[in-house]
Order: sequence, then structure tokens, then C-alpha cells
Amino acid sequence: MTMTSKERVWAAVHWKPVDYIPVFGNKSPLGPALIGRKLNRDYFLDAEAMTQSELAMYEAVDDDVICLNLAPATQDVLGARLNWPENDHPQFGVPTVFSIEEVDKLDFSDALKNEFVQALLTTVRQIKKAIGERVTLEVNSYGVFNLAARLLGLEVLLGSTRKNKPLVHRICDRIADLQIQLAQHFVDAGADLLSIGDGTSSPSCISPAIYAELALPYLTKTIQGFKQTGAMTLYHPCGGEYPIIDLVGKTGADILYFSELVDLDVAQKIFVKRFAVAGGVDPADTLYLGDVNTVDARLKETIGKLKYKTGVIIQPGCGLSPNIRIENLKAMVAATRKYSCLL
Repeated sequence: MTMTSKERVWAAVHWKPVDYIPVFGNKSPLGPALIGRKLNRDYFLDAEAMTQSELAMYEAVDDDVICLNLAPATQDVLGARLNWPENDHPQFGVPTVFSIEEVDKLDFSDALKNEFVQALLTTVRQIKKAIGERVTLEVNSYGVFNLAARLLGLEVLLGSTRKNKPLVHRICDRIADLQIQLAQHFVDAGADLLSIGDGTSSPSCISPAIYAELALPYLTKTIQGFKQTGAMTLYHPCGGEYPIIDLVGKTGADILYFSELVDLDVAQKIFVKRFAVAGGVDPADTLYLGDVNTVDARLKETIGKLKYKTGVIIQPGCGLSPNIRIENLKAMVAATRKYSCLL
């Protein structure tokens, strides 16, 4: 049985037989260097460059997904003021929202006209035309707490979880509205998988009780809105997720993608035949500090612990630095295919 990448991902998500476990490389940040570009503001506004970069990276790594980053676009639509490093993801600059009244004034009516949104929609269309139905095409953005921190500032957001809960409720609700508003347009352009990552609402930042009260309702709203488009959905809690592992499934996401702090075999057993799980590869110790032999040995160990050959996706535990060695990503893909074929 030989599957296309897209068939393999769909089967794993639905706990159907697969030829081998799918693997997602989180490789996008490495792509610009392959075409002589840097990961900066100009790059995210250049559809041709993003298309060339993503296709070049896919050909180089040969994993099972092409993932495009919507986060710069959503932040720009929200009016976040960002610092753009010379060659890295944009970072929080200064707060732009200070009250519920200012949250209510956020205007998404022209979101589709935003230059970052337009560039990414064009990129999705171009990549879909190039790859057809062979490969799963993912569009990823931040979750509600991550984006709220980009508007309020992290200190204010976290303080407000105790002192100003109405502000947190309102800003998260508005952000979820924007995510859902954009979702159908990206699916119409060709996206197969819609995903969010939200480390700011993980146990590394807030308690499980605050997560359940202030974050989970709006993460769930976002995922359920995504599901209305017909796309597959993925949620990445990102950061010591064991204290909330009984809650994350309430989002209803098709794929629950965990950091390296959650054992992939344990997650698979917890969610067996309910949700697919993803993760299992340490982006720092294995992919950044390790070599190809390290990657191979750790993937052999991780895959060897899995009880089931399906319902799981091998993936780095979080996003990657542009400085990760591409050889290690290739080794991750090769090891996944080598060892999962033996299960």
C-alpha cells in the first residue's frame, strides 16, 4: 500500500491504516535561505518568494505537509506593532490596545484587503496549483491568547486574567471572530488543514483553572469555526501540557499537537481513536543540538514506544529556528519512514 502524503495524513487523522506514520517538518523558517532571502517583513509580503521558498523546502525535506504562516497577517489586521528582526519571526513591539472600548473599536471589515492577507492567499493558490492534491496544505496562526498578548502586552494580559477578566473575554472573543472570518477564504484558496498554536495559554503561563475559564472557550470557538469550512483542524497547546491534557480535547480539533514535554506514546493512548496526536521530537536537544545520528536514534526510540501505527503524526515539539540544520530535518523524515514501516 503506497499513499500520497495527503492520503497518509487523512488516514492517520481518522485512525485508518497507513503505509507509514506521517511526518510534519515545521520547516518553513528554513525556506527563505534556499532562495537567497531572509525571514523578514518583505518576505511575508512577497507571494512569489513564499511560493518558491515553500516548494523548495518541501522538495528538500520531502515530508507530508506544506505549512504557511498566517500569524504576521492576523497580527497586522489586528493592528499589532511588531519588531521585525533581520532574519526571524516578528516579535512583540509595544501595546496597542488598553481597554474594552478599544477592543470594541477593532475593525476587521477590510481584513481581506490587508497586504499580508492578500500575499498569503496568493501563495496558497500558487502552491495548490503546483502540488495539486498530493500534499496536505496547512495554514497556521497563533491562538487567541498569543494574539491578545501581541495587542495588550504579555504582562497586562496575564495580570488581567485576575484583575480584568471582562477584558480578556472580550479580546479573545474578537480575535476568534477574526480567525473564523479569514478561515473560509483560505480553504477556498486551497488550504486542507487549519491550525493554531497558543503557548501563552499553556500551563507554562497560566493555571489550568484560568485556561478552562478564559482561554478554552475561545480556542474551542476558533477550532469549531474552522471545522465549519470542511478543513481538518489542528491545535497546539505548546508548553508543559500534562496539567491540561484532559481539557485540550474539548476544542474538538482533529489533531492535538503537543510539545516535546508530552510523551507521544502516552498522548496516543489517552486519545486513542478519538483524536490524532502529533509531536515527539525535541526541537532543541534533537534537531538543533543533535546530528543526524542523534535524530535517527531518538526517532527509533520514540516510534518504538507507540502502540498504534496510526492516529499519530511525528512533528517537532514547536516551531523551528531558521538556524536548524536541514540535514536533521531530512534525517527526521527518513527515520520516521524507516522505523514506522516496521511497526
